[in-house]
Amino acid sequence: MKTLTVKPKLTDQQIKDLEGKFLDESYIDILLEEDTKVVDENGKPIAVFIKNVIPHNLAENAYYALRKAVALSNNRGQASGPLPPELKIGDKIDGLTVGKIIGNRFIPLKKDGTLSNSPKAKAVYSSIIGYADRYARIPYCRTTEFTYKHFQEYKKAVPYIQFISKMFKEHLPDRWQNQKDEWDKTHDDFKIQNTVFSTVTVNKNFRTACHYDAGDLPEGFGNLAVLETGKYQGGYTVLPKYGIAVNVRNCDLALFDVHELHGNTAMTSDRPYERISIVCYFRKKMVECGSASDEYERIKNK
Repeated sequence: MKTLTVKPKLTDQQIKDLEGKFLDESYIDILLEEDTKVVDENGKPIAVFIKNVIPHNLAENAYYALRKAVALSNNRGQASGPLPPELKIGDKIDGLTVGKIIGNRFIPLKKDGTLSNSPKAKAVYSSIIGYADRYARIPYCRTTEFTYKHFQEYKKAVPYIQFISKMFKEHLPDRWQNQKDEWDKTHDDFKIQNTVFSTVTVNKNFRTACHYDAGDLPEGFGNLAVLETGKYQGGYTVLPKYGIAVNVRNCDLALFDVHELHGNTAMTSDRPYERISIVCYFRKKMVECGSASDEYERIKNK
């Protein structure tokens, strides 16, 4: 595996100006398509790309299981990209009435005509599987809906996720250990067994706008894989600050710093295709979860 040292190509202000916007290929100076480790001038890892490393049988089993997990979501924030430019107050979007528009998000009206407390974004095909921690609207740790309702399908994808964790350990052992330390502190009811992950985001044909991942362990690292059928071009994952991108295709794996601004280029094809992207990570607040029965008590007491 070769090592590539990169320097920032954009200023902090230029990076800030890209948040919530789509990237094109003009932001790519180097497209990674062979085994490469990318570090900055101080040796900090930025990305690792490993070509055709995931066994095909694991990928095939995961594809048929996880494509069923994807559902429409309007909770992806900046990653969903700009709202339709013609959208105005009172319009309907994804079955919701727009009460206020703030950048790439809108605040829907509740049935009583007041503004909701939950901003929404443009709907995209994106779901999470595995486990989720508490937050204001759902103040208890839980098994995600797909994992709970379709546990047999979920189990078919676990060997694929476990192999990704194995590759993570092999190529970035320090970052893997950071996650393992927190994973070990987490109750067994809320972690993906024999990995260092608690959660997996599953996207379908989702061109993400420039965003930073949130909620995952900062000392860890993002693990990106793709399951695909059909032929398409593009869909490169770009880190514009460094002018690098990864062309992740079926059975490839990219480890990259999801706390650097990133997004995808457009995908084009003259025939139907599916690009199911898989992002494996550890949510940093999972260590606060009790057992499943402890969390059930929290539900009962609300």
